[in-house]
Amino acid sequence: MIKTSRFLAITLALATALVASRPAAAQEPAEPDTSLGGFLEAFSDSTDRYFGISAAPVDTAGLDTVLFDSTLRPQRRLELGFSPTFDFSRVDGSTPGLSGSLGVTAPEPGHTGWGRLRGGIARANGPRVNLGGVRYTNRLWLARQPFDLDLWSGRKTAHLDRDDEGLLSMVGAFLAGSDWTQYYRSEGFEGSVEHRQGWWRASAGFRDLLQSPLRTTATWNLFDQDLVRSGNLAATRGRTHELEYAAAAHWPRLPLRTEIAYQTSSRRLGSDFEYRRVRAAAGLDLSLGSVASLVPQFAWGRQTGDELPQAAFYLGGHELLRSLPRDQLGGTGMAIAKLDLICAQDLLALLHIPHPAALPLQGAIFAASGAMWGRDPYTGTVVRGGDWPDSRDWLSEAGVSLLYNTALFPALHLSYAWPIGPRAGEGRWSVSFSRPLDLLRAEPESEE
Repeated sequence: MIKTSRFLAITLALATALVASRPAAAQEPAEPDTSLGGFLEAFSDSTDRYFGISAAPVDTAGLDTVLFDSTLRPQRRLELGFSPTFDFSRVDGSTPGLSGSLGVTAPEPGHTGWGRLRGGIARANGPRVNLGGVRYTNRLWLARQPFDLDLWSGRKTAHLDRDDEGLLSMVGAFLAGSDWTQYYRSEGFEGSVEHRQGWWRASAGFRDLLQSPLRTTATWNLFDQDLVRSGNLAATRGRTHELEYAAAAHWPRLPLRTEIAYQTSSRRLGSDFEYRRVRAAAGLDLSLGSVASLVPQFAWGRQTGDELPQAAFYLGGHELLRSLPRDQLGGTGMAIAKLDLICAQDLLALLHIPHPAALPLQGAIFAASGAMWGRDPYTGTVVRGGDWPDSRDWLSEAGVSLLYNTALFPALHLSYAWPIGPRAGEGRWSVSFSRPLDLLRAEPESEE
């Protein structure tokens, strides 16, 4: 039975990867190529030139005029799609599923349309429960200003580190049991509205979620490796009613991005928890001509009130300290500073090594220093510090990375980090997908 489930899991994982890697349909007309399509187009053009007007289609009852007039009026277009999904973690095991989307394009630019409805259902074979949900998104135009609406309801497995994107956690868990992430179950409703105005954006959101702990249910993986982390940090069970406010800016005429997010949960809102959580981050993307880019970043966070694992901050992993595994340290306070120097040239081209144009490799060197303080969710002990960590608790590192940029995903990083300082230990390899300004949230996609 285990071999059969592994075979099904591998098959679904491969199918999902193929569907996800399929390029989206181009929105602009494709340019003629030299393949069969280009040949047929050229053949059609030459036929029209040779036969002249006798080769032109007949205009019956003025249909050309009607078609021309209809093309000037924006039309609604129905978009429907389905695709298989697959996930894997030590708390859920193999999780095959199916997702679908239904959307209708806006009738005219600058006008509110029907929006897009996405949904999915999956089966977590470890705990033997069904997961899934429905998400509705739309761009609302109010007083000629865009407001992006995002509503979700369902049941899902969430990361205890709510600031973690975790793009490769499933791959490591499925292949070799290297699942460092901490999880909890979340079911209920989430909603937010965001307004973008030129160089800044602001959002407000509300969450009504029942949060509950999870335990490890899957000890197998594709290559039968031992789990690097056998347990799972337990979340505090309860229902949270949380308000969130956030603002971000990409400052004009400056290569500077900043953001701040504030969450509050209160018993006056009907929540089982009472806490306040704030996180601020800033980053610069400095170009050094055609040679390299210098990317300094900084982030700070603080949580007060009920000290919950699902509201805490965590340190470790590519976005924070690469010399530590993901979520290695936790606390109610966090501070980190990073500096990346990224080469803008193709390393293989600089070394005169023949390679396909689709395989550009870049190099980078980095340094980082971070600290946690407050109550440790793993041990319950309190690490010294108030609004700022003690100077003795900072962990530092330096390292090198090899980057591969693709059009489908963020850059793939192969990194080696050396811990430095009085508590330095052994270096650590890591593989991850990451963006240059990874301490800040990804820029939202334009829906104009």
